[in-house]
Amino acid sequence: MKKTTLPTGMHDKLFKRARAMYEIEHNISDLLIAKGFNRIETPTLEHFEVFNDSVSSNTYNLFDKQGDLLSLRPDITSQIGRVIASTRVNTPIKFSYSGKVFNYNEEMRGLANEHTQAGIEIVGYPVKEALSEAILAAKEALDVAKVKSYQFEFSHAAILQQVFEELELDKDSAIRLSTAIRDKNITGLNEFTKAHPSAFDVFIKNLPYLFGESDEVISKARQLVSHEGILSALDDIEELTTSLEISLGKVTLDLGQLSQMPYYTGIMFKVFGEKVPDAFVSGGRYDKLFERFGATELSAVGWAIDVDSIYQAIHDDLHYEGGIANV
Repeated sequence: MKKTTLPTGMHDKLFKRARAMYEIEHNISDLLIAKGFNRIETPTLEHFEVFNDSVSSNTYNLFDKQGDLLSLRPDITSQIGRVIASTRVNTPIKFSYSGKVFNYNEEMRGLANEHTQAGIEIVGYPVKEALSEAILAAKEALDVAKVKSYQFEFSHAAILQQVFEELELDKDSAIRLSTAIRDKNITGLNEFTKAHPSAFDVFIKNLPYLFGESDEVISKARQLVSHEGILSALDDIEELTTSLEISLGKVTLDLGQLSQMPYYTGIMFKVFGEKVPDAFVSGGRYDKLFERFGATELSAVGWAIDVDSIYQAIHDDLHYEGGIANV
């Protein structure tokens, strides 16, 4: 008997959900094209080296007939880096895209392993202008997707990157510290600073508390650290959030936010809502990605919207009249 069950983490999307997600994806894509972002479509399968230097257990991998190892794409930003390096497109340039991405989660967690994303990449433009444009475009995309309530959260990849670089930890110690930071484990962070004392002890122990309204978090963080690089990163966040306050309203910071993508180098941001635990949007600045593919260093800013999370947030308000979805 042929199997009728789906692989772990895969789901059929039927009727209302399928139609609503189609409309969300296309409305966002049409908005971005209208705003001057060049549409790009990349293949679902790539050589695994596009995404990782070594084989990752979180990626779907398979061999082709020639024996080359391929991966179902876990993100699209890495593919943009490969496109710029391999086709030598002229920069500066702005891309928009949408499509499926695949990330393997532990079976018992019950998470989806296939997601629909839409996003942008702004490559080679001045960083401050690119960040502002990207963030405001994300807000417009959420608005066109009819998300009623959401809040931006900011962080900076360089803050924790500089802490890890200064500490010069072995692999196991770095993993323990990363886990304690990610879990906001106060006991674990205290134990780490006892085992690895440094000038960052007070800052590290307070990372679980460096979360909340922007002004309060920045003020507290400046009292806990004297490292010039970290203070400069705090200045970057403050300048950006102040300039966007009228458009975004109150925003939050989480200085204990580890970079989800290894190529992030600067300000990172996420957008959260009330009905969905996962972020609607994840993005940030990255400068080193293109060097992986043999291209020169380029400053870039990008984000991706999780269309599945958008649907979860708005599905209670969806109804169809005359074949048109209304919210």
